[in-house]
Amino acid sequence: MTLASTTAASSAVHSARRNGLNLNSIAATNGNPSSPPVMAHSNDADEQYWSAIRDEFPITQNLLYFNNGTMGPSPLVVTERVTDRIKHVDATGDYGGDYEGIRTALAHVVNAESGDQIAFTHNVSEAISIVSSGIDLKAGDEVLLTNQEHAGNAIPWLARKKRDGIEIKFVPLTDDKWNAFSDDEFVQRVSDAITPRTRAISMPHLTCTTGQLLPIKRLAALARSKNIWFLADGAHPPGMLQTDVRDLGVHAYASCGHKWLLGPKGIGFLYIAPDFMEHVIPTWSGGEADKYWGYDARLDFLPTASRYDFATQNFALFDGLQCAIEFMEKIGFDKIEARVKYLTNTLRTGLHEMSDGKFHFLTPESSMTGLTTIKLDKMNYKDFADKLMANCKARTRIVPEGGLEASRFSVHIYTSPDDIGKFLEGTKSVLG
Repeated sequence: MTLASTTAASSAVHSARRNGLNLNSIAATNGNPSSPPVMAHSNDADEQYWSAIRDEFPITQNLLYFNNGTMGPSPLVVTERVTDRIKHVDATGDYGGDYEGIRTALAHVVNAESGDQIAFTHNVSEAISIVSSGIDLKAGDEVLLTNQEHAGNAIPWLARKKRDGIEIKFVPLTDDKWNAFSDDEFVQRVSDAITPRTRAISMPHLTCTTGQLLPIKRLAALARSKNIWFLADGAHPPGMLQTDVRDLGVHAYASCGHKWLLGPKGIGFLYIAPDFMEHVIPTWSGGEADKYWGYDARLDFLPTASRYDFATQNFALFDGLQCAIEFMEKIGFDKIEARVKYLTNTLRTGLHEMSDGKFHFLTPESSMTGLTTIKLDKMNYKDFADKLMANCKARTRIVPEGGLEASRFSVHIYTSPDDIGKFLEGTKSVLG
């Protein structure tokens, strides 16, 4: 890329931000097609396109950021939308907004039938809590989880156990040497764990620990065949992988805006299938969750998923999430998935070349997503993370869950191949 083309790309992206990001015009300025093919390889034209997108993310100026799986930094256009909305509210007192339009946008992201099946939450944990506290469970009833859960999918069910005496069973994802079970093996293990008392299964679509992509469609079908509710912890796929809740067949899908969708922090959502909604009773509620309430002591909840969110909300966050979705839609979720897989493949190839005697992979090769986890053979995983940050300003995530004591790296559309090269050099230097 020449200096002139780099300047043109930078100018285009800043102009686009002021006028509402138009990625097609950025691509045209770069002499690149509006939908660049990014699969098993990349080229200069592709990188010019992605470099223009990368310029939207201030974090790229400060860090080698390899922890999108914890927090996805928002592009400037999203931050500015949130700030503008907050200023508007404080200047006018107009604090409402088009909430139903945002429900519809989220429905499109996960291919729900309509926004009527989308509830707003603050995060994934809250979405899971709506389900875990709302379904009918009695003492002795069983719920199945995996043995590598994020706290957000474990604590809500453990709280229900504490309150009502239900039983929680953890199904292992790996053997005792951390080798992941195949899809067939894991589905069989879940099937074997089911008893006549099993009422619900709640498992991650993509594990936060190793990035293992679970066979959710098969697990949901197994659950439905036995009249068991199935909830997916979908914190990671939306915004990284194309997600279709109807194809998956889940009863509920909990996700968030602050990871791979690159939205504001403190906003999430819950998809509820039509045949499940009547079985999830709101256990805390308030204004606007109702179709009717009166001094005749009657309360009728809304017939839609809006029954689970209520009262005054910070519309600036919702407006920001809408902006983040628009940002990603202009790129194309298919192109984003392809780009993330390309970057992950580049990262893993480089790691493989230095792994001998230093670490081994915990992420199954078949799970080509934005997350990669390794387990160090000699160095302490916390020391490794600290040294990466100190030596090359690379932010990663430690993985203490399930006793893994591992190291996780994640990439997204703002990550460049050059970032990966610097990260690999830093990793090699730290490991010695």
